[in-house]
Amino acid sequence: MMYTEEEINVITLSGISELSYKTSKILLDDFKATSPDFEKHGNYLIKTLSGGVYNKVKAKFYDPSFRAEMFGGLDVRGIECVTYFSKLYPDCLKNIPDPPLLLYCKGDTRLLGSECFSIVGARKSTPKMRDDCKNFSARLSEKFTIVSGLAEGADAAALEGALDAGGRVISVLANGFDRIYPPSNVNLYGRVAEHGLAVTEYRPEVPARDYHFRVRNRIIAGLSRGTLVASAAERSGALITANLAADYGRDVFAFPHSVGTGLGAGCNKLIKNGANLADNILDIFRFYGLDLLECEKVALTADEDAVYERLRLTGEAHLTELAQAVDKQPRELVLILSALEIKGLVKNAGGNRYCAAR
Repeated sequence: MMYTEEEINVITLSGISELSYKTSKILLDDFKATSPDFEKHGNYLIKTLSGGVYNKVKAKFYDPSFRAEMFGGLDVRGIECVTYFSKLYPDCLKNIPDPPLLLYCKGDTRLLGSECFSIVGARKSTPKMRDDCKNFSARLSEKFTIVSGLAEGADAAALEGALDAGGRVISVLANGFDRIYPPSNVNLYGRVAEHGLAVTEYRPEVPARDYHFRVRNRIIAGLSRGTLVASAAERSGALITANLAADYGRDVFAFPHSVGTGLGAGCNKLIKNGANLADNILDIFRFYGLDLLECEKVALTADEDAVYERLRLTGEAHLTELAQAVDKQPRELVLILSALEIKGLVKNAGGNRYCAAR
């Protein structure tokens, strides 16, 4: 991979484990300089790191063998670096407080310049919540690159929904590429790297740590024009992402949840505080003034079409009656009805009764 001198400086700086983000940013004069000034900031570094560490860090930065080993390791792993000074670095990230110095990338880095929309939620989301996430993500991926983490639950469902629909995705990790977390989603990470883009600001060998997720969330929010919170308890990492998005002047949406739903309390609180309620994919499409007529021509599977047409004829039906009419088991029908609800074609009338919404 060929890099400019400015890019090489930032990649080298980021590869020095003794330096924190804050210290690296100070060395670059808050991104006003493209090369670290060790002399100008020497007293600060000695006081912060100690004289011995300062000398070690300075020596590493100028050491050709250190650079050769580090860049060789990135090449072997197939990692491409996009720095603050790279052409591919998105303006939407430059405009947030504390933008990442560098993004280690695997996949299609051109997606960093695409119109993005993030979907986040709780790790312990219910099957219904995960299905809703997948369906919303699939539809939104027609217009946006879907951004999320890699956690189990809502994040994984958002990525899977977009990937299954042939859409574009970016997954922002809280760890380096050698230490994928959670291990249970390593195959999903592989799909993202192959068909979309995986990014992290952490060196390949760095494992996930608790505080990394809070720090990582600023990148998810910063990349995105809007953020949808699918599920969240009253205290949740997803709420951190939503609040950051609001602070950055981005649009925030949330699924509404029934009273008493623990994993929905955070979403309902967001809506109370001004987030946009999104119980139908068209709520988001309308908000952005997207081709509504095109969007309302909702694509249906054969099963969805059969159930929808039945409800249009009957007006309203109980779950068991409808299951018998379309020759489906009730548990199968629930998934079909859930998809139709998200597409804005069916409403739950209460008491396991459903009706057509149009």
